[in-house]
Amino acid sequence: MDFDLSPEQLDLVERGAAAGREWRGFAEKWDHENHAPLGAVTERMGELGFLGITMPVEYGGQGKSNLEYVLAVEAILRAATTWVAAEPLFRTSGAGPTICLMSNNAAAREKFLPEITSGRAGCTIGITEPDHGSDMSSLETSAVRGEGGSWIINGKKKFITGAMEDSYYATFVRFDGIAGAKGVGAIMTEKGMAGFSMNRGPDFVGSRGVPHGELEFNDCRVPAENLLFGPGEFAQLMSAFNMERLHNGASSLGSAWAAFDLALEYAQVRRQFDREIIEFQAIYHEFADMYVQLEAARGLMYKAATSSGGGKYPQALDVTVAKYFANQVMYDVSAKAVTIFGGEGTSMENPTQRIHRDSLVCRIAGGAPHVIRNTIASQLVPHIRLSQRRPAPAEPVSAVTGN
Repeated sequence: MDFDLSPEQLDLVERGAAAGREWRGFAEKWDHENHAPLGAVTERMGELGFLGITMPVEYGGQGKSNLEYVLAVEAILRAATTWVAAEPLFRTSGAGPTICLMSNNAAAREKFLPEITSGRAGCTIGITEPDHGSDMSSLETSAVRGEGGSWIINGKKKFITGAMEDSYYATFVRFDGIAGAKGVGAIMTEKGMAGFSMNRGPDFVGSRGVPHGELEFNDCRVPAENLLFGPGEFAQLMSAFNMERLHNGASSLGSAWAAFDLALEYAQVRRQFDREIIEFQAIYHEFADMYVQLEAARGLMYKAATSSGGGKYPQALDVTVAKYFANQVMYDVSAKAVTIFGGEGTSMENPTQRIHRDSLVCRIAGGAPHVIRNTIASQLVPHIRLSQRRPAPAEPVSAVTGN
């Protein structure tokens, strides 16, 4: 196995770092106001050559590998210290565009992908509902046949990243009341469709800058050509969803490096007791531990990006392991960075606390850690299937006695 990057990949990393530095000065403002000019950021990232990275050339993309996508996201966020800087990559190459690309519906690919890869129309995914998130096989948003082969959609989605800015939504639906995972598929819905409305969602503690939104469908009629994955295609749909976890893990890795760099720079100039604090062994060893964690996370991410089983997309186990570990590393490293800054680290103007707040969201997005651990274990021991559902207790559980 060759661990050396090619000259072209090294150039991509350098360009990613340069692109990230362009946004570094805006990070605090975007976080404080919970607003960033995503359209302008996307346009600029297009000028710098970072849109449609993994999309095929025939649809206007760059045709690069998943590894190059990870390299770009890592480098950009390590320099930018704001997750917004990599959002243009996700909305033109991430889970939504990948779900469209993997669809067997050529009409949908021809209709949507050129607009997406160019950055003219962003694409995100719509999964989480008021009562369902991690348990995708129980989603309730419905799609039933209408006139002329169209689909009539009813339901609500929440926590949709970029909802207010994007134009296309790879929306997970349940077809014709078919129970279980076999009834879940995806349809591309479009902003402005009759019966489709959206509202701004709640403000989050992290991942601020591009507000999340809530989608609502009330007898929204969608043409047949917008079907991406139909009944019985849940497994293929989830293969495309692996790009969500790949982006999440790469974002966590780049952000963790950013926190590490900030803390290391500070520790070499901050003086206490007549010496730089880096000279105290307790802090010196913290950096050794953080570096080991970061290199391990990087190895897992690069493996996930390259171990596709002969196909184009990351294998579920590899990308799930990498996402889980990278999330934890971002959480741990950013917390240590805040502590190394001391009181300064808890200031809202300090970037390390912002990165740590972002880590809280990254750990949940794309699969919360408890669910992710079940997912990993279920692939290691496939004959054991832990029930996720328990009958409701006959009487309320006592928080005091534990009965």
